[in-house]
Amino acid sequence: MIRVLIVDNELLAGIRIEHLLATMKNIEVLGIASTGADALVVSRQSPPDILIINLSVSNMDKVWITDLVHQMDLMPVLIFCPSFDGFNPMPEVISRKDSFNMRLINSEDMVASILGACRMVHKRRREASGAPRTHLYVYSYQGIEKISVAEVLLFRAAHKYVMAHLPGRTVTINDSLKSLMTEFSGLFVKIHRNALVAISAIDKLEPVDDHMTVVIKGLDSRPTVSRRRVSYLRQLMPLL
Repeated sequence: MIRVLIVDNELLAGIRIEHLLATMKNIEVLGIASTGADALVVSRQSPPDILIINLSVSNMDKVWITDLVHQMDLMPVLIFCPSFDGFNPMPEVISRKDSFNMRLINSEDMVASILGACRMVHKRRREASGAPRTHLYVYSYQGIEKISVAEVLLFRAAHKYVMAHLPGRTVTINDSLKSLMTEFSGLFVKIHRNALVAISAIDKLEPVDDHMTVVIKGLDSRPTVSRRRVSYLRQLMPLL
């Protein structure tokens, strides 16, 4: 679950954002704070992962951003919305790589920024943990969907995306095949430069025409095995 705190002294604008986020899965709105002081109170009770801030608040009130950053173990991602007086500069305490600037405040831009921020939150959690993940995440305009790594039968790269094949469906994830191979080396085996197969799901090797394929339990697709990986997989089969 990604926790979001909205900071906006324009109540109707804050409610609009809250209603938008309420339609997205696995995103929880902690509340709407109209002042920096209120935001600090909410943050102490339940630390947010993402702050959505309308910088039309006064310059004196912006001091709370610095206070909050210093109090958080993992700084929340900040999405700055524009004020009606123009686009205010970002506080110097916040690195640009840790925030998302928005010059337009429409639903499409907001959702896109939220999803980008959620990816950053999950990346930070993974880096802080250091352990292999048990779940992957699918990001869409419907929100965030958790995918159990144990359910994945095949990772296959296609163009600029990686597809995770599960029983009965396929989803797109944002991880690279190289990073997946490194993280899950004990669970998946590389069979081709563009494919990783769950070791526990391998049924058998089967020749088709002039190449070798792997039969995967619970999956109709039979991906091709590269010639230099055939020997390794044959050695692996008796151990399964």
